[in-house]
Amino acid sequence: MSLLPIPDLLLNSIYELDPAWLTARGIRLVILDIDNTVAPYTVHEADGAMRAWVDGLKAAGLAVYVLSNNRGTRPEVFSGALGLPFRKKAWKPFPKAAKAILAQTGVSASQTAFIGDQIYTDVCCAKWCGAMAVLVEPIELHRAALRFRYHLERPFRALARRRGKSS
Repeated sequence: MSLLPIPDLLLNSIYELDPAWLTARGIRLVILDIDNTVAPYTVHEADGAMRAWVDGLKAAGLAVYVLSNNRGTRPEVFSGALGLPFRKKAWKPFPKAAKAILAQTGVSASQTAFIGDQIYTDVCCAKWCGAMAVLVEPIELHRAALRFRYHLERPFRALARRRGKSS
């Protein structure tokens, strides 16, 4: 397990992630970020494509859990519409909330994939738990602070590409 914030897999979108690919690697649990990973910050409900993708994960036998740093009602509303359990106020990258999900589900970290759009929260949390880190490109960068944060992540994204860990 590497503690460097280099994703194990780099994708353009969640929709590139095939549930069969995950199960073939022994993954049983998917921990999913919401904001800018599955929906832009400005969208508060899952669309049909998102619902179909989550249904595909479930049909493949994968448990899916939402883990968000968001403190508002967005994680509740979004997760509820998808029929998924969730934890908000996660304080990612700190792994406490993620480890609580692992304990609750009884799934080991080595059987878990974290999917998110940020190196310094999602990937670090996955790495600190010992899980697979799947990084997707952010859906939209509508604020200057987000553009700056993603700019700081570029070296780690480049390392992932060089290591052949992208789609």
